Amino acid sequence: MAKIIRSKLFIGILCIVLAGAVAFLLLPRYYRSQSATEDVIRVAQDIPAGTVIAAEMLTTSTVGSFGLSEDVVRDMDAVLGMVAAENLYSGEFLTEVRLQTEEEYAEAEAQKQKGLTSGMSLITIEFPSSSAGIAGVLRAGDTVDVYEYVTRTTEDGEKESSATTCMSGIYVYDVLNKNMQSLNDLDEQKANLPEGDNTVFDFAPAYVVFRCSRPQILKMIDLERTDAMHLALSKAVK
Repeated sequence: MAKIIRSKLFIGILCIVLAGAVAFLLLPRYYRSQSATEDVIRVAQDIPAGTVIAAEMLTTSTVGSFGLSEDVVRDMDAVLGMVAAENLYSGEFLTEVRLQTEEEYAEAEAQKQKGLTSGMSLITIEFPSSSAGIAGVLRAGDTVDVYEYVTRTTEDGEKESSATTCMSGIYVYDVLNKNMQSLNDLDEQKANLPEGDNTVFDFAPAYVVFRCSRPQILKMIDLERTDAMHLALSKAVK
């Protein structure tokens, strides 16, 4: 048996059988797959990011299906009303990953802008004590009222101190400890600790990042300079 397997005749016959299998079975399938076509959607004109997709912006094109990505859009109706997540250019294939719903696009843009629209800006204020920054309770997304602690001299020459509300409904963009670590990030790290891990995190707020208008920023700077600011939580995000 071993002699037969090693013989040139057997090897030759085996090669012929394999060649026949390739020629009559594999090659026809390969050429059929290469010659197959599909209707796909192309971009008919340049489309800026943020544009709602309409039928006149697209065209159908018949192309070879061999090697065509599954992400290429085949059904025009399925993408009408979607939004271009980035600039699309005439002639290119339309792919699903470059489209978003209007809600998804608006959310993504708001995240990019950090809510800094209509003259709003971010400002970071350092707090002299944890209690002034609402201890370890305050988190990004919360809303606070800002109180000013003031000392006045009465007509009798005596000192009189009081706290008054100077700003309400101020949005907290982030809260940081003395090591500039976000308390939200520390929350996530603590939640993901393995069972039995007693790692201690610093949740004492040292800096608070606010989203404010210009007049509010000027007031914040003045309060920080005089150490007269104290926060009160008016609406918690969770």
